[in-house]
Amino acid sequence: MTEEKELKDRILLKAEEMFLQFGYSKVTMEEIASGLGMSKKTLYKYFPSKESLIRELLYNRQCEAEDQINAIWAEEGLDFVGKLKKMMDFIGRRSTRIRGPLFEDLQKNIPDIWNEIHDIKKMKGLEKAINLFNAGVETGIFRNDIERDIIILVYSNAVQGIINPETLSQLPISGNQAIEMIFKVLFEGILTEEGRSKYISYEKKENQPNQK
Repeated sequence: MTEEKELKDRILLKAEEMFLQFGYSKVTMEEIASGLGMSKKTLYKYFPSKESLIRELLYNRQCEAEDQINAIWAEEGLDFVGKLKKMMDFIGRRSTRIRGPLFEDLQKNIPDIWNEIHDIKKMKGLEKAINLFNAGVETGIFRNDIERDIIILVYSNAVQGIINPETLSQLPISGNQAIEMIFKVLFEGILTEEGRSKYISYEKKENQPNQK
């Protein structure tokens, strides 16, 4: 690692720490420089503005998350369900960071950056959801008699609609718990075994041709 790369990483780490604690708007470049024990001139040499700093920080974290998920799917010692569970746990841990001053601040006061992040996450999320569903069907874990596009829309809209500061602030659960609940409902359903049996029974009756 070069000295310049190491210094940039130190700046990003300190900025992330302060942004997560206080929010984006309440932290100044001067305070970040002071926290690092460097001059503002040195800080501005690497990041010409606070906006450029937050953009690179969020971009780097997004790339790191993608690398982590790709690494999970590349593990040879896990079957599909094991990889799925590990991915769910990873997403759940990351979602706990959504609730807090930084993301609330971005959404309310810097909508351009927030929307940019949201659009990238939505696009990447759809791509991952398609790959996930296809792999699940190929391995026989997911049913193949349900329209793929419907399942993907249900999954992506549930995640995007719930895992955001505004929605999470209204829920008595953490982002991690919300993610777990989304996956639980999507993969296990809300019907009990008795309820599922009765539902299937009624469904079969409705689909039977009328007999004279």
